[in-house]
Formats: sequence, structure tokens, C-alpha cells
Amino acid sequence: MRYLFVLVLLSTPMWALEGLPALHNPITVVVSAERPLAPEAMKELQAEMANLLKQGNRPVEWKRLDEMGVGVSVSDLVMVKFRGDCRMEMSPMLLDERGPLAFTHTTDGEVLPFSEVLCDKVKMAARSAMHGGQIASGNKLMGRALARVLAHEIWHMTANTHKHSKTGVAKSSLSGAQLIADTLEFDGHSAHQLTQKTAR
Repeated sequence: MRYLFVLVLLSTPMWALEGLPALHNPITVVVSAERPLAPEAMKELQAEMANLLKQGNRPVEWKRLDEMGVGVSVSDLVMVKFRGDCRMEMSPMLLDERGPLAFTHTTDGEVLPFSEVLCDKVKMAARSAMHGGQIASGNKLMGRALARVLAHEIWHMTANTHKHSKTGVAKSSLSGAQLIADTLEFDGHSAHQLTQKTAR
């Protein structure tokens, strides 16, 4: 098994939903974490993910890994593990933004619905862009950054591609400032690709 490494994202103007079908099956995101996310981060993560996947008319359902027992029925399934410490630190950090923010597993050229988000890398990238009053809202902005990283990975799964878009959430990289910016969108073509099923 090999891995698809990504740095993720860039904000673009709002893309209109014209031409998309009315509604697609929900994407069920099954979450596990090495350390609990702050409540503010989890709330913003879910809100931002809903906004991003709404561009593909994809509702999002959230489940913890321990809720996935025998007989549990879900729609398109995405498994995500948050590795490291996802809580934003208010004290100064030693920043190192090198390396991937997340990776999605692949096999035989197919992108699998299994991702790992590297919280410490996301945290360092987001923290590098925070200033003034933003630091007091660190966990909320951390949740926003995590959502954008994860949305990028889900796009890889639905598009079943190793490539990236030239603009928008599906772009190969973005700065810490873009991770926590007020708005961010998929470009039109990438939004349409969100309508595909994740499992193959």
C-alpha cells in the first residue's frame, strides 16, 4: 500500500450551484482521534465541512468509530483518523510547516476512503497565521483548518484522482492564512466531482 500525500487548499470566489442535481446521498464521516478535539474545534469542523460539501450537494453525517457496530447502516463511508494533538496552544509554538498536512491511502492506483490528518502539522500552519484576537479563537480556527484539509482529502476520494485543481480547495497547497481565512470554496469542476461515490 502506498500513500497519497497532500499539502492542500486555496480560497477562490464563491461558486454557484447551478446545474447540480437537487441532492446526493450523504457522506458518512467516521472519526477517531489520538487525542480529543476541543469542543470549539469540533463544532467549527462540522460547520465548515457542511459548507464545503454543500457545493457538491452532499450532506455530511458524523459518527465516532466506537458507534460503528454490527448492523450499523451508513451511506458513502469515509474513515478519518486525527493524529497528534488537535488542540490549539495559546503559548508561542516552534513552527515547522514542512511536510504533508494529511494523507489518503491508495492501492493499485485507486484512492481509498481512508485518511489520516496530521493535527500537529495543521496546527503549526494555522498558528503561524494567527495574530491579535485570533489567538483567543485558536481552537475554532483549528477546526476550520482541519475541515479544509479533510474536505480536500474527501475530494480526492470522490474524484478518485491523485491530481489537483489549479484553484480552490482541491489545489495542492495553501498557506496557514488560507487555512483559517473567512471563506474558501471548491472550483466548479471539483465541486461537481464531489457528487461521485467514495467507495469503490
